[in-house]
Amino acid sequence: MRSRDLALIIVAFLGIAGGVFLPDMAGIFSPATVYMMMAILYLAFLRIDFAGLIRLNKADLGEMVWWSIIKLFLLPIALWYLFRWLAPGWALPVLLLSGVSAGVTAPFFSQMLGGNAGRTLQLTVLTSVVVPLTLPALVKLLAGAEINIPFTHMARMLAQVILVPLVLAWLTLRFIPALADALGKVQFALVLASFFFINLGVFASFSTFFFSQAEQVLAAAGIACGLAVLYLGVVWIAGPISGWRMDLISCGSGLIFINNVLIVVFAANFFGPRNPLLAALYLLPLYVMLLPLRVVADRQKRAAARGDKP
Repeated sequence: MRSRDLALIIVAFLGIAGGVFLPDMAGIFSPATVYMMMAILYLAFLRIDFAGLIRLNKADLGEMVWWSIIKLFLLPIALWYLFRWLAPGWALPVLLLSGVSAGVTAPFFSQMLGGNAGRTLQLTVLTSVVVPLTLPALVKLLAGAEINIPFTHMARMLAQVILVPLVLAWLTLRFIPALADALGKVQFALVLASFFFINLGVFASFSTFFFSQAEQVLAAAGIACGLAVLYLGVVWIAGPISGWRMDLISCGSGLIFINNVLIVVFAANFFGPRNPLLAALYLLPLYVMLLPLRVVADRQKRAAARGDKP
């Protein structure tokens, strides 16, 4: 797993560098970004036990609902008001990034940290199904007085990007299991390639911005790193607050490893450059968060050994 993580980090940053420094070549992939994102979602959903999604016991379902409320409502609303006070110009980009669903990479990181990848996938599915309604609604309610928000258009785009791969994955598993098995054998290579070309296409659009608006880029990078730390802080304090009974790694991973690339695609269609820029630069601290999450995982294991966690 460690070598795969290293490969993913290297490939991702090569794609970022290629987009920034070779925009003419990389720009060829920009129109296909949304479809490559859908491909990653499709490949991730192929790992889901769809029947298991309805076999959650009451306690597990309650915890997943609670994490979903934190992810889709409490955290983005709190950060919206925080940035309305600290940096109003960045409040909407922060709201969009913080209010998106748990990411398709979250189960991979969860598994590497010793969590339950299946549980993380369930959280990803739950938040992904709900976010086409919650995120446009939050933007409309909180920022609608200042911006003309095409609510139905936004919801339709999010539904397309998330629900179409979900349905296709279910149909594949149900009717063409051999194809699912074949794709599973090359899944990681396909995901690597998809991330590389997504980053090429995304950052090609920001190449000129990187060199002409360096202050904005640095500000976005700083905010992205700060948000990653705040997301981690929520997971960190959830341990002692819950008596180490919450599944910090399996579910908490969904707060940190998020669908920021989806927001890059989404925001680029509706808002100014700050919004997709912040979401794109969240890739910088994303993988670094793996290190402090290891500490959280170790603390939870020690708590379980002491009998603090059932």
